[in-house]
Amino acid sequence: MRSDGKLVFVDLFAGCGGLSLGLEQAGLHPILFSELNKSAAETYIANRADMRDLWVPDVYDLDKKELSSKWWPKWHAQGIADGEVDLVCGGPPCQGYSGIGHRRSYKVEKADIPSNHLYLQMIEVIKAVKPKMFLFENVRGITFGRWTDTGQKGEIWSEVQASFKKLSGYYVPDGVQLNSSDYGVPQRRPRVMIVGIRKDLVHLFKKDPQGVAEGLLPSKLEGVMPPNLKDVLGDLMDPLYMERDATVAYPGSPKTATQKYYRQSQCCSCVAQKGDPLTDHEYSQHKPNIRAKFLHMIDNEGAIPEKMRTKKFAQRVLPAVWGAQGPSLTVTSLPDDFVHYEQPRIPTVREWARLQTFPDWYQFKGSRTTGGSRRAGIPTEGVWDREVPKYTQIGNAVPVKLAHEIGKHLATILNSESAVQIRKKAPAKQENLALV
Repeated sequence: MRSDGKLVFVDLFAGCGGLSLGLEQAGLHPILFSELNKSAAETYIANRADMRDLWVPDVYDLDKKELSSKWWPKWHAQGIADGEVDLVCGGPPCQGYSGIGHRRSYKVEKADIPSNHLYLQMIEVIKAVKPKMFLFENVRGITFGRWTDTGQKGEIWSEVQASFKKLSGYYVPDGVQLNSSDYGVPQRRPRVMIVGIRKDLVHLFKKDPQGVAEGLLPSKLEGVMPPNLKDVLGDLMDPLYMERDATVAYPGSPKTATQKYYRQSQCCSCVAQKGDPLTDHEYSQHKPNIRAKFLHMIDNEGAIPEKMRTKKFAQRVLPAVWGAQGPSLTVTSLPDDFVHYEQPRIPTVREWARLQTFPDWYQFKGSRTTGGSRRAGIPTEGVWDREVPKYTQIGNAVPVKLAHEIGKHLATILNSESAVQIRKKAPAKQENLALV
């Protein structure tokens, strides 16, 4: 916690900043972020101008020596004492864990993918920073993944959990799975979480065996249904889209509370109106036969004409209204998996961002899209560098609204009356928590 009472966090593998943005909306403030990919990092910085000097490209630089010599002085200047970082959070790159990402990648054992072991570096950062709490998040695929084809199902998740549970000085309940749609996100996007709290602060929450992670994570929102996609995307529909490469101004006024949420200004409560600037609403230039295919799918409940079927992974039409079971899709890094529910085209970057509950003011840097080895690397040749275009940045992000609900819950624990009393009594520098 800063001297002004603001909660602070470090975001590892921050990507374009979905998790950070949700935490910020809940009142937490980032004081350092790590992100290897330059495009994703530039997106993060573009929306937080004060973070450029607090960007660490490679998480391997975040060791005790680096923190004590370079980063702690900057934190001290912000009024943050040693041992007073409230949260270290992060989701190591998930391509090696994700069933979708792995099936589309080259054949390489998960144990041989370097990024699959970055959770160990996150643990080293937690040891160095000694935050009050930590949060690890990842895709559901990690829970049934095997290190090798002959390994046991779930062995990756077992090893990851065991590693976090070994952290000295922390209480770490079993990891849990949260479904984003239970927290108002318009998609079915399961994420797994491991959360821990420093043992000197365990008394700040009630251990509830029936609760989510024994009370350290929020329960699903009761009575809150994710909005239908016609409410999420309807105000972005431009009747003249066929004549334009992009729509650069809102084609209409917001008509629902959901649309007003997306169009609210970053710095005030103003809501963008018809004719106000709109970014990242550029259209893919589909060939006539592809448009015909998409129109057929829209008019025939997603069915693809026999003559147009390929071995490509099946495309789906985005439903304008969810069925009885609620959201039925999960945003990936490939927008061409989906077709707009009314217009024969794939979603734009701005529409993709809305599905991840990013507000419209949020800007994305880098190329719009890419493909082949530029996106996947060449694992069989030991080439792991990947381009991370806008669609991929968004697809890899934690939904902002899910992160917001998690942030509110963690802030309630960290801001509890008992925690405030402890901080008032604690010395400026706690020797048992200080870095060496």
